[in-house]
Amino acid sequence: MLNQNINEEAIMEVVKKVLGDLEVTEVAQADTPLAGDESLTDIAMIPEEKICLVENPRNKEALMRLKRSTPARTATGRTGDREKTIITIRKMANLSAAVDAVWTPLNREFVSSLGYPVLKSMPQSKEEYLMRPDLGVILDDENMNLVRTQLQKNPDVQLIIGEGQSNQGLEKSMPELLPALLQGLQSNKINYGTPCFVEYTRVGIGDLIGQEVGAKVVCVILGERPGLLSWDGLGCYITYAPKVGILESKRTCVSNIQDNGGTPPAEAGAYIADLIARILKEGKSGVDLII
Repeated sequence: MLNQNINEEAIMEVVKKVLGDLEVTEVAQADTPLAGDESLTDIAMIPEEKICLVENPRNKEALMRLKRSTPARTATGRTGDREKTIITIRKMANLSAAVDAVWTPLNREFVSSLGYPVLKSMPQSKEEYLMRPDLGVILDDENMNLVRTQLQKNPDVQLIIGEGQSNQGLEKSMPELLPALLQGLQSNKINYGTPCFVEYTRVGIGDLIGQEVGAKVVCVILGERPGLLSWDGLGCYITYAPKVGILESKRTCVSNIQDNGGTPPAEAGAYIADLIARILKEGKSGVDLII
């Protein structure tokens, strides 16, 4: 019977061997050491476009140009059904990073630094939040009272910030996105009322809050659901004339907001402000708005 208790030293030796056999271009830019072992590169942080897994490629320059055109795992050098060890290990590492993004606790110091009223939807734990999406769009009486007493009535747009499913994305990108967004709204003379933060955020919570305060538009910005190639991105959902029960097709979405392969946060903030201005002018969002 195989020994199921593989020790940490054995795992590290396998990773070191794989890294030793791996051909990585532009190593200096990809060299990110693992915590606790300064001699070992973090295998999950080496970008796909810098790895050549095809043995003796006929035109390596063309192959690497192809890989730079997409973040997907292309030209992996696989023959048959079995993937190369490096691909399997990288997938496991990326999956771990995605899981960590979902379960990382909310940084309350970061939330406090925003200086906005803090609301909380109905879930009582992260587990319940993930298992019961329907609870993430509801506020109890106490939180509804905060909406009625602390948020400005009838703004042009109600801004809502939330953790979503990636606190890492929120902390990483919001410091650049938010100032650009607010500056853009001010330049367009758009009243954004009193922004708020919502714990256990679901996009639909904006419909309830926007309807309650009488906002013309609601803008919900939250951490996107992580994937195997991206776990720290933000998503923005803008809805004209928000109301409980509105169709999802009425939302305009700006996704993949991040520095690594997405829209840079500062650029996204300015774009979202201009997009909100257009939605207010045309009086529509989602599929009704021709981008």
